[in-house]
Amino acid sequence: MRKILYLLMVLLFLQVLLHADKYSGESLNLGVGVRAMSMGNSFVAVADDPSAVYWNAAGLVQNSNSIDVNLMHSEQYSGVLKYDALALSYPMQESSTLGFMVTRIGVGDIYFTELENPDDSLSSNNPPIIESSENYSDYTTYVSFSSKFNEEIFWGLTSKFIYKKAGDISATGLGLDAGLFAQLRSNIKAGINIRDIFGTRIWWKDSDSDVVNPNVLAGAAIDFVFPVIKRDATFSLQTDFFFEDRDKAAQIHYGNLSADLHAGMNIELAKYVSLFTGIDRDKFTAGIELFYGNYILNYGFYSQPEINNTHRISLGINYPSIKL
Repeated sequence: MRKILYLLMVLLFLQVLLHADKYSGESLNLGVGVRAMSMGNSFVAVADDPSAVYWNAAGLVQNSNSIDVNLMHSEQYSGVLKYDALALSYPMQESSTLGFMVTRIGVGDIYFTELENPDDSLSSNNPPIIESSENYSDYTTYVSFSSKFNEEIFWGLTSKFIYKKAGDISATGLGLDAGLFAQLRSNIKAGINIRDIFGTRIWWKDSDSDVVNPNVLAGAAIDFVFPVIKRDATFSLQTDFFFEDRDKAAQIHYGNLSADLHAGMNIELAKYVSLFTGIDRDKFTAGIELFYGNYILNYGFYSQPEINNTHRISLGINYPSIKL
């Protein structure tokens, strides 16, 4: 019964992705990265790993010493929906960095049924039979460039190509994000990312099209020493602004303006271990990072007991950079 419930929720999710203009960009709002999710998806002012391609491309230039690769896997709705990402950051010079990422959302074995006798009503003698099985996949490819205005203010751009396919229905889209990252003080950072800045249009195979409206991620982060245990820590806050009538789907809404709130914290607990926790809207998140040498392993947890919790894992590798 629970498996059926998860499948129904996934089908509702797909219905939103495929047919609702207001929410046609929801697949772009799932967030990327285990660290980011573990910090309540409050990452626009942190953006210090390859997932900055998604959160705020301006932050990519923070790390100019290594080529970073990150591979993420996530399962939701009891494994019915799978979400994967591969991200890369490549320093070109001391003041500029390239980023690349591809994400995939996939749902397999979506069964479509019909009655054994279509001319008769549903009964024990006329049960539904499987007519076909389809898969849904959603790919987004991101390419980013980040550079410095000066030593305190960085900027970044991300172009994205979208491809959706459900059975014989497909769509493509193009979009652009623009971000700023500011080192306000030695321990205080701020970030803003204007996503889908010109409106991201998605063209469907049947010639219909949807538009993903611009939205804004804005936040700040502060580095500090955590009391008692005397360990380095980071606390971040973020607000997501949407300029469409989301009404009660958002935490705060007024007319066409709506906002969702996020908060997160990272504590470097030991030499090779960091802990994360956060609040994404009203959901609790947590995670752990283990790192040794050039390798980083992350696990993240997102609390959704009513529809089954989400788990994410990722593996990161850092290589010494070779400047172009």
